[in-house]
Amino acid sequence: MKGPARITRRLRLAALGAAVASVMATGLSSAAVPAARGNDSAPAGPLRDVIVQVRGTAAAGVAAAVRAAGGTVDEALPVVNGFAAHVPAAALDALRARPDVRAVTENSAVRFATTGYDETTVASSFATASGAAAAWSAGHLGEGVGVAVIDTGVSPMNDLAGRLVHGPDLSGEGTYVDSYGHGTVMGGIVAGSGADSAGHAGGRHAGVAPKATLVSVKVAGRNGAADVSTMLQAMHWVSAYRQQFNIRVLNLSWGTDSTADPATDPLNYAVQRLWRQGVVVVVAAGNAGPGAGTISKPADDPLALTVGAYNDGGNTNPADDTIPSWSARGPSAHGLAKPDVVAPGRTLIATRSYGSKVEQDNPKALVAPSYVKGSGTSQAAAVVSGLAALLAGAHPDWTPDQVKHALRSTAVPINGGGTQAQGSGRVSYAAATNADVSAAPVQSSTATGVGSIEASRGSVHVTADCRQDGTRTVIEGEQDAWCRPWTGASWAGSEWTGDAWTGASWAGASWAGASWAGASWADATWTGASWAGGTWTGASWAGASWAGASWAGASWAGASWAGASWAGASWAGASWASAGSGDGGLFMTAFFGNRPRYGQSVAGEAGEPRPAVAAGSDE
Repeated sequence: MKGPARITRRLRLAALGAAVASVMATGLSSAAVPAARGNDSAPAGPLRDVIVQVRGTAAAGVAAAVRAAGGTVDEALPVVNGFAAHVPAAALDALRARPDVRAVTENSAVRFATTGYDETTVASSFATASGAAAAWSAGHLGEGVGVAVIDTGVSPMNDLAGRLVHGPDLSGEGTYVDSYGHGTVMGGIVAGSGADSAGHAGGRHAGVAPKATLVSVKVAGRNGAADVSTMLQAMHWVSAYRQQFNIRVLNLSWGTDSTADPATDPLNYAVQRLWRQGVVVVVAAGNAGPGAGTISKPADDPLALTVGAYNDGGNTNPADDTIPSWSARGPSAHGLAKPDVVAPGRTLIATRSYGSKVEQDNPKALVAPSYVKGSGTSQAAAVVSGLAALLAGAHPDWTPDQVKHALRSTAVPINGGGTQAQGSGRVSYAAATNADVSAAPVQSSTATGVGSIEASRGSVHVTADCRQDGTRTVIEGEQDAWCRPWTGASWAGSEWTGDAWTGASWAGASWAGASWAGASWADATWTGASWAGGTWTGASWAGASWAGASWAGASWAGASWAGASWAGASWAGASWASAGSGDGGLFMTAFFGNRPRYGQSVAGEAGEPRPAVAAGSDE
């Protein structure tokens, strides 16, 4: 195996949280834990590889106790207010009993991460068909590259442990857990490690970039309903955080049926702003095929990398590849040739979100222990987002235009597919990473963002309790999801520049409460005054990368963002019911389960053809 030699101890610790520790650190820094050195006494029996979480600022004292017991202290892990260590098995109970120790847990993920990633260890046909598995053997795993996923949330599954960053919950549910189930699948396709399938006889169900950092921004709850204005706020958040998390790729596995002109549409404007800021925006073409002109928005954007789906047949043989009937076809409503490329999108196996609506509705799609089968251009877009992360890691100097050119110019057409269905053809990482990008076209932004937000919604609408009296109002016309008047010109201008996330708006219960609390986040240092007061908004957070021009602005941090519409009844739970669609709305670019048998049907996909009648049969 080629991969294991390249997986170092540094990568193992990164998989446990160091990738995000520099941003999420509270009171513990690497200075709080003395540098690793020899233990003060001889080891007392076999050493166990553990993660030690401490209370408050007790790290130095606990570290000294570990050494006194014959153990060693490794790197600090500020993200869990603790450190990695090797501790004699006989000393573990005493260490756990200390009042200044919150938890001592086995470092099981480390053992898995020492194994290699290559074509012999993966069961995911989409990873091999797209060329990702070959990239792993060359040491390209996406480490250090941030991929933002604006979706229904991403649940904290084992396959994403240590590399998952939860941004704000804009759904109103008050939790980062993916109750709908769509976003966790996308996250797994992009960056799943395959940890929960490590013993699978056929190989692991790994994603495309298994060391990438996944940044989740949740915009919809269990009903899968979200307004365009919520999507725009999420895209603004990604813009503000892109440097903090090295976000090089944004996955948008959703779309509206809007036909608004991309030159003025606000969604297109947001896509193009992010593209100019160095983020490759990957968008699902939609599942409205096979008719012409079925590309969704913002997949109709001229700059974005728009992805359709192909069926890889569950193998790496290109001879049996086909374009499914449901994959959207070009041109766009305004005559643009789309999609740009196609990627595997038929029956992909990826991480599930336990108890989600997707699981409830599709129990036969589950794959033990932690996976689910699904199809769609959503899945195909996630594959390409993972490939873009691999390219960004291998070629950190490449611009979004160059990444797009590399994938398009090296794509291989599928026989009989037609350019309106497949664009340049099926993607290939191996060819793309060696592409000559010196001749990549420099794309120019065309969108102004001053168009109608109602036109951008298409037929999908949500409701909100605008008056906070229990009466729901359909969000339509020129207003946003907070029931405020929408003005395209003001949103496209100062909204993307000023004092953005530093005010009281981020100190409310919705940010510091249940949605941000789990075992590793529930310490007092993450809530109350220390979170909302000077330690959060003061000089320690006000460096150029945190509070610079792109991050700050009164228009984002004023009363309209921090008031009742954000933390009150109108922002919670059932008030976000879909008024126009009960089947997931924007996220119906994916469906789940096996291809239906003859005589059965699944929304978005035809059943199997009638079987041939054997000679002499009564049928």
